[in-house]
Amino acid sequence: ELHPTTFSTPLPAAMTAHTDSPVTGTTQMFNVKDHIMAAEEKQNWMSTTVQSREGHEKILRYDLKKMVQWTAVATLFCKGTCVTLDCKAFINAFIMLLMGIFICIVLLLASSYNDHDYLKHLDTEPLKDLAWQINALVPFCLALYLSLSLTRWWAIRDQGLGKVFDALTSVSMLVSCELNEEKWHGVRNQIAKFGMASVELIVQAARNRSNLGLLVDMDCLKLEEAEALGRLHMPWERPIICWAWILRICMSAMDYAKTPAPRTAMVMRECLVAKEGMTTMNMYLDTQLPFGYVHLMTLLVNLQNMVMTLKAGILFAQAYALGNTNLMIQQCVSCMVIVLLYQGILQISYVIADPFGDDIINFPIRGYMNYIAAVVDATFEAQGECPVVAENGKLHRPY
Repeated sequence: ELHPTTFSTPLPAAMTAHTDSPVTGTTQMFNVKDHIMAAEEKQNWMSTTVQSREGHEKILRYDLKKMVQWTAVATLFCKGTCVTLDCKAFINAFIMLLMGIFICIVLLLASSYNDHDYLKHLDTEPLKDLAWQINALVPFCLALYLSLSLTRWWAIRDQGLGKVFDALTSVSMLVSCELNEEKWHGVRNQIAKFGMASVELIVQAARNRSNLGLLVDMDCLKLEEAEALGRLHMPWERPIICWAWILRICMSAMDYAKTPAPRTAMVMRECLVAKEGMTTMNMYLDTQLPFGYVHLMTLLVNLQNMVMTLKAGILFAQAYALGNTNLMIQQCVSCMVIVLLYQGILQISYVIADPFGDDIINFPIRGYMNYIAAVVDATFEAQGECPVVAENGKLHRPY
């Protein structure tokens, strides 16, 4: 195990593999193996979920085949659907229903003096034309808005979080292959610790929740390192500093090991890729879609819902006066279904706008970290049994 004075430049922390936790008061040992399946996966009927550190369930994966076979109607009340995700869609649909009932009652009472003769001869074609015109516009505009929201959501996962994950596994593989001797164990371990800490700090920055004591408890940070990060007021600085530490550790260790410059440059490039991923996430989270555009889309859906409700209430009252039961049922069903679907789309759009939130369809970070820890551990474990190339070009098993 290396002492920091071994390096040509001073490091931000000692290379020891243990720490005294100020939270639990116990001596903990960091081992990347402990982070493999650290978050227990719970198998449900339709999906597999993991719990966040705050105890919120997150969908890690779902069974697409089962959903198609059982249909979306049968799986309507499964975890993560627009029905179970948030009650706001149901509340808004219920309000629209009450409005329709109110309109219907008012019309029936107003026309009751002449046996609903006014309703029976009421011309509803202009109202139907208005509803048709709005219904023709809303799907196109809402589809574009939802497409933009999903594109941003995937960019955060792929170009942001994905780059950080790729950089961590790539740096771990490059360093473990180049610095494979036992004396470099502390270096490899420290890279894994800072890498895991950076992911936790990204989540904390995205949620604007600071909990450096948790990282000390996990032995991903030492108390001195946590105090240094705690002095920074901008949460997004903290994960970037972790990667700056990783880069400095790698450069110092590789310089000491006389690693050829091109190999060191590969590690430097991966650390810069991780930095780009973090800045990309901050860019998407802090640069929302224009407020006026989002407000217009929401207004368009709300107007469509109100026109749909108005039409349903008037046509229901007219159908009641004419004794047309089929039309009454059709208006009730169409009003509730269409309003609920449009409200559900709006609901999903604001949930995925912040994928680091506490909703069940947000990123299951702990589930991702199970796999990342397994990859990092695999790169470390691969060195012990890797065939050794002799000077004459022959391979032999390590002793």
